Formats: sequence, C-alpha cells, structure tokens
Amino acid sequence: MKLAPEGSEKGSFDTEYRSGLTISGLVTELGVRERGIKYSVMVNNSRKPEDYVICDSDTVLIIPLLAGG
Repeated sequence: MKLAPEGSEKGSFDTEYRSGLTISGLVTELGVRERGIKYSVMVNNSRKPEDYVICDSDTVLIIPLLAGG
C-alpha cells in the first residue's frame, strides 16, 4: 500500500501548503483513516495534537504503527 504520490522517493514528498490544514485533515486527505491504519504523527521532530494547524515550513512525518511479537 502506498499513500505517497507516484514517483516519490521512499514515501517522502512535498505537497502544496494550504492555510488552516490540521494534522487530522492531512491524515484524512491522504486516506490513512479510511484504510484503518494506526499511526503516530511527528511535526518538526515532536508530537503534536490532531488539531495542530500545519505551518508552511513544517515537516510532517506520519508513522504507521506496527504490531507483532
């Protein structure tokens, strides 16, 4: 399963900045929620709440959580 656009290297990509977009909105737009993927989000190397409004200079990392043993 790939959520990044075709041609993006190692799942990393830039996207157009939109004022007011939250972490929750980004995760929804990328289809992470609808696929039922459990995840953690880091913004500029620190955890932020789902209602955090993403800034133009932010680096957002969506990390799928894995389970196993």
